[in-house]
Amino acid sequence: MLIRSPKYGLITLIPINADDIGGILLPGSQTLFSEKDFGTILIQEFNADHYSLRYSIFNFLKKITLLFQEEKTGIISRFLLKGSLSIKIRGEEKVHLREGQFILLSAIDNKETAVFDKGKEYRIFDTAYSTETLKELVTSFPSLNEYISADSSAKGSLKLQRPRFASPKMTEIVYDLLKCPYDENLRKLYFENKVNDFLFEMLVQTYKTKPVAAELESKELDAVVNARNIILSDLKKHFTIPEISQQVQLNEFKLKAGFKQQFGTGIFEFLIQARMEKARKLLIETDKPIKEIASLTGYDHLTNFITAFGRYFEVTPGSLRRK
Repeated sequence: MLIRSPKYGLITLIPINADDIGGILLPGSQTLFSEKDFGTILIQEFNADHYSLRYSIFNFLKKITLLFQEEKTGIISRFLLKGSLSIKIRGEEKVHLREGQFILLSAIDNKETAVFDKGKEYRIFDTAYSTETLKELVTSFPSLNEYISADSSAKGSLKLQRPRFASPKMTEIVYDLLKCPYDENLRKLYFENKVNDFLFEMLVQTYKTKPVAAELESKELDAVVNARNIILSDLKKHFTIPEISQQVQLNEFKLKAGFKQQFGTGIFEFLIQARMEKARKLLIETDKPIKEIASLTGYDHLTNFITAFGRYFEVTPGSLRRK
């Protein structure tokens, strides 16, 4: 990816040792860094035969406009983990990408312009998939033919998908990739499985979600996003729809319809999904007793947790931990 600025010109990224940087990083990747009076840019890239991953962290001391140009083919998912961006695609179409949203882009001939605000941090996770990978999924997702045709015609001029909110499962996969616990020998297999899971979840979220009849106004969309944040803020608590509706100041009908539109699931189903993903993570990554994990994910009774977990994953918590 090439990065330019109207003021600073081509921005050169210098390879550095990832061990010198703290925080969440992408294991096994090449780390590139740039620091100027405008702030810092940190990019990590992991490239495989049919996919690539990129984790970018931007910290700016002043407002800046950056121009990005991809050097890949196929399809790119741009997932905004932190911040909020207005992006102009191919110099024409403008999209507003909120924190927690992703957008599908054609990699070939894709040029973007983004304006970054002063004093804010932005974290972006990109996945790029080759045309060969897309062809394997066309039977299930015929709309992918757009991206394949765009590559073969070398134009990349296809209809831009609107941004969508990532499911809890998608977010979980991203952080699994960033915190991969395996060494180089197992990392490739681990990444391939996770990347394929992410692609499938992303395509389901993009092409299988049925939108409601009317688009949400900006204030209504903000209320729906706040509703999601309220749920995720305390998975131990079961907020009722009237409680959430009152907190976000949106009537229950619009809240339920808008939530379904944006996240592809109902409010209760979203809560269960978030609880189960957190429980799975705690079972795999910690030694906490199952009873404690049940409590941390909102279940006062262990039997209820085991039943819910088994229904969701088709395996008991104990069996998953042993595996």
